[in-house]
Amino acid sequence: MACRRIDAYAALANTWAVILGFVTDAKHVVLIHGSFGRGEQLAPARAAFEERGYAVHTPTLRYHELPRREGAKKVASLSLRDYADDLVAFVKSLDSPPLLVGHSMGGLLAQLVAAGARPAGVVAACPAPVAGTTGGTLTSLRMMLPHVLRPRSWKKPWRPPTFEQSRRWIANTQTEDSAREIYDGFVCESGRYLWELLLAVPRLSKATVVDFAAVTAPVLVIGAECDRIVPTRVVRRTAARYQHGDCVQIPRSDHMVFSGTALPITMSYIDSWMAENHVLANRAG
Repeated sequence: MACRRIDAYAALANTWAVILGFVTDAKHVVLIHGSFGRGEQLAPARAAFEERGYAVHTPTLRYHELPRREGAKKVASLSLRDYADDLVAFVKSLDSPPLLVGHSMGGLLAQLVAAGARPAGVVAACPAPVAGTTGGTLTSLRMMLPHVLRPRSWKKPWRPPTFEQSRRWIANTQTEDSAREIYDGFVCESGRYLWELLLAVPRLSKATVVDFAAVTAPVLVIGAECDRIVPTRVVRRTAARYQHGDCVQIPRSDHMVFSGTALPITMSYIDSWMAENHVLANRAG
């Protein structure tokens, strides 16, 4: 009887060892959403990475999970560095270095996090510009200006554009249904973050300063042919700052490269880049 009990415990221990082995060998991908967004807006991209066998995380930035009105005041004066600190803590809690994938503001955050968390790789899609990389567009200026002109706007929530504006400026190549789905998930963004972007140009804010030398992992910067927010020059200049930086452009796509018909094309570029740079390859199952 004693022998059987020992054998049972040994079998149970072996079972747990196998389970823990699978957990430890997980290949993590962390998807970081952009301005006005939430983690669930990246659900299609999450599904695409999950189909490829990755353990995918879509964290929602601080207070963005709240209803728009409730979250507006709480998010108003948060710094980009507050978001980055939360993400660094999350990434460091994982059992292995992940691939960081960020979109828009999330693309900038992915770079800030990479400098402090040593990921397996970084994908910055249509990223907001890091400090020292200028190149806005007339459309991005039109989107920012109404908020900037408000008194003490750095302490106020930055409200999303109207659906009609979003349709023209952000989701300009999406179908009507896709554009509506994107817009319906929008919440308010930090007014302080907007000012941190603007003040980085004359170097009056360090919130968007990235320690490029600290990022030794491969970096892919993705642009979009029809993006009215982030121009191609920002994509190229950002990629050029890294030791192992590459850039690609998604043809006929707007700013939302992880939505609609652009998603499979974006994923194909990421697949090729990961294979060429052996990103997460040493953890392949």
